[in-house]
Amino acid sequence: MSNTQYAIRNTNSALPGSDDITRVVLPNGITILSRTNFNSPSVVISGYLPVGALFDPDEKLGLADFTASALMRGTEKRDFQAIYDEIESAGASFGFNARTHNVGFGGRSLSEDLPLLLDLLADTVRQPIFPVEHVERLRAQLLTGLAIRAQDTRDMASMVFDEIVYAGHPYSRPEDGFPETVQAITRDDLAAFHRSKYGPKGMVISIVGAVEPQKAIDQVTSILGDWENPEQAEKPLLPALKSLEKRAQRHHAIPGKSQSDIVMGFVGPKRRDPDYMAASLGNSVLGQFGMMGRIGDVVREKSGLAYYAYSSLSAGLGP
Repeated sequence: MSNTQYAIRNTNSALPGSDDITRVVLPNGITILSRTNFNSPSVVISGYLPVGALFDPDEKLGLADFTASALMRGTEKRDFQAIYDEIESAGASFGFNARTHNVGFGGRSLSEDLPLLLDLLADTVRQPIFPVEHVERLRAQLLTGLAIRAQDTRDMASMVFDEIVYAGHPYSRPEDGFPETVQAITRDDLAAFHRSKYGPKGMVISIVGAVEPQKAIDQVTSILGDWENPEQAEKPLLPALKSLEKRAQRHHAIPGKSQSDIVMGFVGPKRRDPDYMAASLGNSVLGQFGMMGRIGDVVREKSGLAYYAYSSLSAGLGP
């Protein structure tokens, strides 16, 4: 066997697949995925809970995002400072982020600190206390982020595009809400959202790194296997999207800005649609990689018409 053949075979054997990913579903509904990789002495955890912005009422849009952001502000056994001191002392990372369908989480540490990451995960999703002073501090930070968004031409162009293409659909709403909706959210709203939406059903945890799959599964089971929430709400059904019958456009002015962003597009395939992979490949050629695509090459490199030009394809459970 040549060195080249060996390199190709060795690379392929390192790729994840159904034959080297261990999958277990606990009785309470949590799915655990684990894969061993001893190339470094570290582990990565990632996953989600099905508690995204689909649950948000229109008048309190941003509730799922606010709740997820507040999970690490204090629990029944750790205050805000203790949570971050433990993460920092281990040289680890851990956090949450909210999306339309899910609240994602992720972290990285040395393999010996995996129990710490999992304990932090269990503690923050099971028993957050939403301290009032931290809720108000977080609200101020979220409102600052929304003020920055309002002055960002790219962010606003994308938001207006979603409002047009997904009119009347949950995908038309920004996950982080609007200033008036974030202002309307109370500490009790956060606690009620957590109490009625968070639970083990539909939760997915993946663990990859320097740990044997069974050991990882046992550790997850020991801290989350007994989690139950009889009040956990079922995930809302995603409504059908009514397609635009004719071309639509909107201009959103931001006073004092000399830069403009233009977004053009249409509804694409769902992730499970049979033509998704073809659409993904076509998008890569067209402009997914910026200057390496046809759009970037023509608009920026050859014509000098813009600072950046690219294409993107977003797909998930819906269009």
